[in-house]
Amino acid sequence: MKKLQPVRGTKDILEEDADIFRHVIETFEITTYEYGFREIQTPIIEDSEVFKKTLGSTSDIIKKETYTFKDKSNNEITLRPEGTAPVIRFFINNKLHHPLPQKFNYSGPMFRYNRPQQGRLRQFHQLGAEIIGEKDISADLELICIAKEFINTLEISSKEYKIHVNSLGNEESRKKYSIKLKNFFQDYKKELTTESLERLKKNPLRILDTKNKEEKKLLTIAPKLKDFLSSESSDIFEKFKQECKELQIPIFVNDNLVRGLDYYNNICYEFIGSQDAFLAGGRYDGLIKRMGGPDYPGCGFAIGIERIRSMIMNYDSTKWRFQAHLKLAHKHYIAIAVGKENKFKAMKIINEIRKKEARKHQIIINLICKDNLSKGLKYASEKEASYAIIIGEDEILKKQLTIKDLITEEQKKIKIIEFGKHLTDLI
Repeated sequence: MKKLQPVRGTKDILEEDADIFRHVIETFEITTYEYGFREIQTPIIEDSEVFKKTLGSTSDIIKKETYTFKDKSNNEITLRPEGTAPVIRFFINNKLHHPLPQKFNYSGPMFRYNRPQQGRLRQFHQLGAEIIGEKDISADLELICIAKEFINTLEISSKEYKIHVNSLGNEESRKKYSIKLKNFFQDYKKELTTESLERLKKNPLRILDTKNKEEKKLLTIAPKLKDFLSSESSDIFEKFKQECKELQIPIFVNDNLVRGLDYYNNICYEFIGSQDAFLAGGRYDGLIKRMGGPDYPGCGFAIGIERIRSMIMNYDSTKWRFQAHLKLAHKHYIAIAVGKENKFKAMKIINEIRKKEARKHQIIINLICKDNLSKGLKYASEKEASYAIIIGEDEILKKQLTIKDLITEEQKKIKIIEFGKHLTDLI
C-alpha cells in the first residue's frame, strides 16, 4: 500500500510551529488594529479573471505558477496566489467607497506552483495590509511604520534586515525605460538565460529581478530606471526619501528593485533578511479601475509567515502570548492632520504617542489627513470613533493636541507630553 505523504511543496504545521504561527498572526492583527485597520477575509478560490486582469500576462505567476482548474460547472477557478487582487475585488463588490481611506488587513494561505525550496512552498501563508483611497505617500510611509513596529514586537533585530526601496515610476516612465533596456540587452543575448530571453520579448523590466549571477553583473552597466522617471515620479520619490529620514526609517535605494506583478507603480519596497525578502509592497494606483471599480489609488504590503518565522530565534509562549479579546477593549481615536502641509509632522507626533501609549492603554489611533477639519470629523463619525485628535498648524506650533469627545462634543487642548495622563484620567 502506498504511503500517504503531504503533497510536494506543502508542510504540516505542528506543535511549537503552530503556536508561533498563531503568535505572528495575532501580533500582526493587534499592530494593524491599533493603526485603525479592519480585518477581512477573502475566499482561497477566485474566478481566474481576478488574477488575469491584475497580475499581468508576463508575470511568472500567471505564466507558470497558478493553480487553475475547471470546476464541475465548467467555471475557471484559481487558488489565490497573492492577496491584493482579492482584497480589491472585495472592495469593489461590497461598494466600500465611503468613507475613504479604507484600511484592511488579512491573513491566510496562498498557492503557487513553483519549485519547493527553503522558504518557498507551494502552499504558503501571508499577512497583508492595504490602504485604499489615499494617493499621498503618507499612506506608503504609514505601512512601512506598521511593518517596522510589527517586526520589532516580534523581537527581530533591525540588524537582521534592510529596507530596500525604489521608484517604478508611472506607466509613461516605464515604457521609455523598457525600450532603452530592450535595446541594451540586444547586445548581450548570448549571456542571457532562456527565461530572460523570454522576458526580453515581453517585458524587459522582469530581467531586473534575475537571480542569475552573470546577469546581475550585466545589470551594473545596464540603464537605470531612475534616469527615465517623469518629473512627477521623481519628485514623489525624493519626497518619500526625505520623509523616511524625518521618520527615522533607514532605507537603502536599490535601483534594480522591481515587483513581480504588473500593477505596481511609483514607490516599491522590500524588507530583505539574510536569505531573501520576507516582506514586499508598494503602490498600485490604477488597479481598482482596471478591475472595474472607481479610479481610487491604493498601496499595500504582504509578509511571508514562513519566512518571518525563520527569523524568530527565541520564542517564549508565556511572554509573547496576545489575547484576541483585547480588541474589544480598545478606545478608538481618529487623529486628523488638518492641511497637507501638516501631515508628516502629525505622523511623527502620532508615531511617538503610539510607541509610548497605544499598547499600554489599549487604544486605536487611525491617522488621516484632510483639507479641512469638517471633513476629518465627518470621517471620524462614519468610523464611529470615540475621540478625535486634531493636529493643525496651531497645535504643531504650540506642541499641543486638541482632543474632541465625539459623543459629548466637548473638546480641550492638552500638551503632547500630557496625552498619557489624559488616557489615565479616562479610566
